[in-house]
Amino acid sequence: MAGVFSVQLDADRLSALGEYFDRQVEEGRLPGWTCVVAQRGEVKYAASGGMADVAKGSPMKTDSVFRAWSLSKAMTSVAFMTLVEKGLVALNDPVADYLPGYDRMRVYRAGLAEAPITEGLVEPMRIWHLLTHTSGLGYGSHQSHAVDSLYSGAGYALGVPPETDLKAATEAWGSFPLRFQPGTAWNYGVSTDVLGRVIEVVSGRSLDAYLAEALFEPLGLRDTGFHVAESEAHRYAEIYTPGPEGGLAPLGLPVDTKTPLFLSGGGGIYTTAEDYTAFLGMLAADGRIAGTDEYLLSPMTVASMRSNHLPGDTTLGSGYGYWPVPAINELMTSVGFGLGFMTVKTPHQSHLLTREGEYGWLSASSTNFFVDPSTGVTAVIVPQLFPSRTLPIANRLRQFVYQSYR
Repeated sequence: MAGVFSVQLDADRLSALGEYFDRQVEEGRLPGWTCVVAQRGEVKYAASGGMADVAKGSPMKTDSVFRAWSLSKAMTSVAFMTLVEKGLVALNDPVADYLPGYDRMRVYRAGLAEAPITEGLVEPMRIWHLLTHTSGLGYGSHQSHAVDSLYSGAGYALGVPPETDLKAATEAWGSFPLRFQPGTAWNYGVSTDVLGRVIEVVSGRSLDAYLAEALFEPLGLRDTGFHVAESEAHRYAEIYTPGPEGGLAPLGLPVDTKTPLFLSGGGGIYTTAEDYTAFLGMLAADGRIAGTDEYLLSPMTVASMRSNHLPGDTTLGSGYGYWPVPAINELMTSVGFGLGFMTVKTPHQSHLLTREGEYGWLSASSTNFFVDPSTGVTAVIVPQLFPSRTLPIANRLRQFVYQSYR
């Protein structure tokens, strides 16, 4: 791998990570946690603490099954790029080539959600806009814009209306105005879910079937998919949130033990820290599948995915777009966005322990990961704490891993 240099991870110094997160559990700030740190696919540190389910007394383990939520986006983006490599779709293709009606979308200009003033598209929404969250699509849960109110008013706030599949949801999102002209700003929204629908159209397969065939099975991800087998549901790690009177309370979300009708490429995957580490190991190896000479993606594709694709090579902190993730606001001034990942451009401006070229993402339940391509180091932590701003987990993960470099 070009640019790779040799470092060793100091196991004694890495143990500070476990001590810190165990202390959060003891002080009642965290229900449980698990973390896996690897280098070029070889696990260097794996630890867990606390409970996956407090009421049941189930301890957290590295094979506890958790909701990937927005960590699903990285997997869906990688699976999509396998279609690009097959020549079945291109990054500059208009989305409307695959989703009829997306060429007729309107763009919000002013006014209330009930009567927005809109304009037509100046340029088409393209596939790369979906991968980089520059499409203009919204998220009903944000409620930071009149367009978000249209999403939530139609039942697309924290999910989709009952009996709605991915095709129907994508058609509904195509009927709402965009927040801005595609490519002119960045906004975290349903772009990856729409990308999942494009996967279905291009591949002729359902999203769950294609991801299993193109990603989960080649990487040997045994516990990753859009549902948890009923026989394995006891391994599920509950998500907790600060209670109104202190302490932590479970969110109590029902676990999908059968494939759901709505297949969310943006947030619907279940996985484990062990499986996700295998996925990250493939990325750290520039697309090579561990233990083989086969490549899931080419090194060129992986390099492109982790490069900044924002116009003008700008960063998210430059005023280019809306940033909904207060848990890592310190990184805002220093990161751009690639094809499914944020990528660090100017680490010194974040005043955090991070490295130029690092890429990763996180979810609303504080689960997050990063890859340092210069050393092949990957890390994923699963705290199951909602919302992600509750504790500075993403920053602490980097702090503990990077201080262990030798």
